[in-house]
Amino acid sequence: MFDFPIFDMPLVGHRLMFAFDAIVHVFISHGAAVGGSIILVLAQWFAIKNNDRKFDELAYKIFFTFFVLATAVGALTGIGIWIHVNIINPAAIGALLRVFFWKWFIEWIVFNLEMIFLLIWFLTWKARPLGTPGKKSHFKIGLYYAIASWLTMAIITAILGFMMTPGNWLASDFPTKPDYLASLMNPSWIPSLGFRTFFSVIWAASAAMMLSWFFTKQDEELRAQAMRFFGRILAACIIPMIVFGYWYYLQFPQAAKDLFTMGVITRRLIATPELATIVTVALALLSLASMLYLYFKPKKAAVWIALVMFIANAALISEFERVREFVRKPYIIYGYMYANGVRVQDMALLNKEGYLKNAAFVPEEYRNPTATTPPEIRIKTGEYLYQMQCRYCHTINGVNSVKARITNLGIQGNADALYQRIKGLNSAATPFMPPFAGTDEEMKALAAYLATLNAPPSQAAAAAKP
Repeated sequence: MFDFPIFDMPLVGHRLMFAFDAIVHVFISHGAAVGGSIILVLAQWFAIKNNDRKFDELAYKIFFTFFVLATAVGALTGIGIWIHVNIINPAAIGALLRVFFWKWFIEWIVFNLEMIFLLIWFLTWKARPLGTPGKKSHFKIGLYYAIASWLTMAIITAILGFMMTPGNWLASDFPTKPDYLASLMNPSWIPSLGFRTFFSVIWAASAAMMLSWFFTKQDEELRAQAMRFFGRILAACIIPMIVFGYWYYLQFPQAAKDLFTMGVITRRLIATPELATIVTVALALLSLASMLYLYFKPKKAAVWIALVMFIANAALISEFERVREFVRKPYIIYGYMYANGVRVQDMALLNKEGYLKNAAFVPEEYRNPTATTPPEIRIKTGEYLYQMQCRYCHTINGVNSVKARITNLGIQGNADALYQRIKGLNSAATPFMPPFAGTDEEMKALAAYLATLNAPPSQAAAAAKP
């Protein structure tokens, strides 16, 4: 059940490393690829329609930037996500692969087609200039690239939606008779796909407006034309994005909705929950105001206005990804598997028989703690439990440090108090934390280990005693 080796990242932590990689990948995949392909196809169509060579050249310069980002940064961060998820939570990725294997295989084929269309479109752009017979066929290649790019996002979005709203799949007899159609057609797939589609175009359009400022320094008329063209695309996507976003929000379980505020502003600021609304609205208004100024005053607008719009949109995307991940807690697959890889249906068995009994990579002497277990064995047993149930979100001394959490609670070195805290992990105070999986003696072993982290040696030794 837990037959996986332990890989630890002591300072940065798995959570922050994965978040950084995933958010950068979303910036690239949604901006440079999905949204970028759509706005560039529209830009090329506009250039062909008006036989506008300057605008075609500008579109190519923007495309060059997107191409480098998509093929270099996007590819590396995409591979990084696969490495991270296999290291962090192999049980979760294993469960998702069982359900979505063929869908992921199809996505891989479509992704390869996307890359082929991308390379052909980019490498033949200059060879098929405006006014030549090959330009229209070149435009079709761009259209195929945009469709393939969107399809890859559609499949991945189905998997992300499933992780939050598995829907009828949990009612099926998995793994004997899983309902694969229900896994694909989960409640949040369509609304989240619509929401991501429109905010991808908004993100790409804002990036294009910023890039246009740099690429048109010597041509104010072209800058005005570009700002208004991409600004119209951005503005047209705002209302449908809001509609799909609200529909998407309605699909979330109530327990997840209750965590939205905390997901935006973190626990440290939870005493002022109105900040969540203020932050979100302020970023949205900042982005909108910048876009409107660039649209109506493109020749007078300073570069910092374009940068402000770009940064505000980046912050909104980062906020969305953080909230989407946070509100799914304490699960990694909602209602099916906790964030630490323990299946909900296994909790009763693990609490009865013991968590470590199923841990093949843990030496035998640490798998069955009892009241007579020697202190040094008890502490080491607790360390294994920490590594297998806590390190997904915590580090010892780094980001989201467990030592800092214990100190803030004022129970450092107090094994009894830590034991009581562990018993109530998944409580009203911390509903985002999974419950402890294991026997009462395993819980005491974990408490004994945690008590040694920031306690004097004498106190740590006393904490290890049953």
